[in-house]
Amino acid sequence: MQVPHKKNLYFSFLFLAFFAPATAFCANQKELKMADSLFAIARYPEAQTLYKKNFNLTEKNSQALLLKLAFLAEKTNNYTDCLFFLSKLALVQPSRHLFEKMDKLAKEQNLSGYEFDDYNYFIIFYRRYGDYIPILLLTLGTYIVVIMVTKTRRKEPILQIHKVSIIVYLLALLGILNVPSLYQTCIIVNENTFLRDEPSSAAGVVEKVGKGHKLTIIGSVDHWDRVIWNNRIVYIRKSDLWNI
Repeated sequence: MQVPHKKNLYFSFLFLAFFAPATAFCANQKELKMADSLFAIARYPEAQTLYKKNFNLTEKNSQALLLKLAFLAEKTNNYTDCLFFLSKLALVQPSRHLFEKMDKLAKEQNLSGYEFDDYNYFIIFYRRYGDYIPILLLTLGTYIVVIMVTKTRRKEPILQIHKVSIIVYLLALLGILNVPSLYQTCIIVNENTFLRDEPSSAAGVVEKVGKGHKLTIIGSVDHWDRVIWNNRIVYIRKSDLWNI
């Protein structure tokens, strides 16, 4: 059961919404300005309709639009939408504060998948400095290769530990470069959603869960996504999910 959320979050969302950049990706600027005017005079339902109309599920949206949508969803106790928009915001501007806010809100609503752990912290770091990490690692790798080639030409011995180190380095580099493609999450958006042990409507039901839970997708089969739930691989219909 959802519980009322603390009012101070309303003011934090409101503050961020007004002072964040206002442009939205591929959005109707005239409608957004009208929505901003409605938002400013607290005509929230009308503003929310226009904001949602200009929200793009698959493309990048502005921080201001995501913040306002999250604020309006939280104000109406729609915590699934609120966490969805905040999760979208985390892709654009990840921060420790944002992840902690989602974690706190999810705990109050008894929702799982929003825990702020070392993995999420790494994702924040990677998304903030991800453009520089591969360049740094490739530069370091090039330096190591040059040193090894130079030693080979001079007929100097290359220690076994150095050979192992370069292999481990290349494997780590490959893993880091593939982090964005491996990291895909989703939110359950339908109540009484069935998690099944096989990608079939006839398969056994592992558990029936409510909306709002956040899951990690590790594959798909036809109209089903393969996800992790309580350290177990299960299947869920794609129509029951919103991809983040």
